[in-house]
Amino acid sequence: MSHNKEVEVLWLSQEECIQGGAKDMDMILEYVEKVNLWLAQDKVVEPELLHLLWEKGNYSGQRIGVHAALIRSEEMQVAAVKGIPSNPLNPIKRNSPRSNGLIILYSEETGYPFAVMDDTIVSALRTGASSALGAKYCARPDSEILGLVGCGVIQNAHIEATSKVMNNIRTVRLYDINPDKAREFASKWAHLGYKFEICTNIEDAVAQSDIVYTATNVNLGSEYIPKEWIKKGSFHSGVSMWDHKDEAILEGFNKYCMDYKLRLRDDKYPLSELTKSGKLQSEDIIELGQVIRGNKKIRESEDDSVFFVTLGICATDTANSYRIYENAKALGLGTKVKLWSEPALV
Repeated sequence: MSHNKEVEVLWLSQEECIQGGAKDMDMILEYVEKVNLWLAQDKVVEPELLHLLWEKGNYSGQRIGVHAALIRSEEMQVAAVKGIPSNPLNPIKRNSPRSNGLIILYSEETGYPFAVMDDTIVSALRTGASSALGAKYCARPDSEILGLVGCGVIQNAHIEATSKVMNNIRTVRLYDINPDKAREFASKWAHLGYKFEICTNIEDAVAQSDIVYTATNVNLGSEYIPKEWIKKGSFHSGVSMWDHKDEAILEGFNKYCMDYKLRLRDDKYPLSELTKSGKLQSEDIIELGQVIRGNKKIRESEDDSVFFVTLGICATDTANSYRIYENAKALGLGTKVKLWSEPALV
């Protein structure tokens, strides 16, 4: 008699993931912070990400990102592989989302997959949570003005997460190439009680802001933020990567932080290029988890200006997706899909 048991995988749709907590920003923030700490404690394995570009050199164009992570913490032992395609033309041509994420969770015990889940919501929210976590530990606590360049999906996550970790925000300065989008954004988040200012140019959104998030479609070679726009003592999270000119990064800021320094080996974003060229030293960049752990200090004076990079730690998707999986399973959600009844190869 065979001792090999059948293997089933739980499929969770986007709607079922939402029921399981995918839109719960408090949970997302909690596990983004935990993962950054676990990373600093060597409880996370995260290999380099892989970018598949449909058009060579066009990192802001149509692409597929492939990520993986393994978590061995006291709370969870799980691994995952995530794929997230992005097509900036989808919203314009098809009135559909720019990207969608799909994540596969794997058992530490068997190595087999046990869940395949939508990761679109988690991926967006954890991006906003990552920048907000950077602000929590690197921005001036008394920061009052938040500047947002671009008013799309990611900025929605940014403002929600930031409202939960920064208590003194009073004004939000918005710029979008489409002013109607900025107005819609301001209306959507009016309940936060902030004063929203719609800017007619990017400089007005950036230069006077204490915290700045850029989330645009700008590609390598089209950087537009000069050093003169960097407010002394401000915190910038360059989410879309190619917004700040090299001079702004090197001369406008004096402190540098990122969520995962292993990514300095990559060549697809400014800090890696600047360290490889010798213009910036790797030891001058502090990993966020070390700040959370208390091993490093990023802000030493009110005038310190901090440039922060979040490249999206897959382990943050993994941890949050695992929590959503547990919640969904407890609610009886999902569709069981058979991987095999009897394995063909033993």
